[in-house]
Amino acid sequence: MKKISILLMALALPFALLAFDFAKPSEPSGKVVLSDYSEAKQLYQVKLVEVNGENVPVRAHAVWLKPGQYVLTLSAQIGKMAKSNLSIKARSGLDNRENKLTLNVEADKTYYLAYDARPEKHEDWKPIVYKVE
Repeated sequence: MKKISILLMALALPFALLAFDFAKPSEPSGKVVLSDYSEAKQLYQVKLVEVNGENVPVRAHAVWLKPGQYVLTLSAQIGKMAKSNLSIKARSGLDNRENKLTLNVEADKTYYLAYDARPEKHEDWKPIVYKVE
């Protein structure tokens, strides 16, 4: 069992070294919240896929970024109710769409992200910052 643990750590180490360098909450940073959303308002959860073109490990709730400008690639987690109103072609197109958001992060601010499915045309659906505190 100990050998397996050592082997797994050795295999994971190169990936950990290549991962995007997120800030720590104790450092000057802005918090980006990914899981605060409202399906009733047609604002859906997003999943962070890339930061500035670098793949990132899955983050469930939030990330902290150092002050600066970032291009975030996000994956929409569209609810069943919204998808049920779309054609099959439109539903498959949602998964293939490039969902990028440029975000200027300031220290000590919290940015709430969501996927905005309010526009009538689904081609206009996109990730947004819907609240800043």
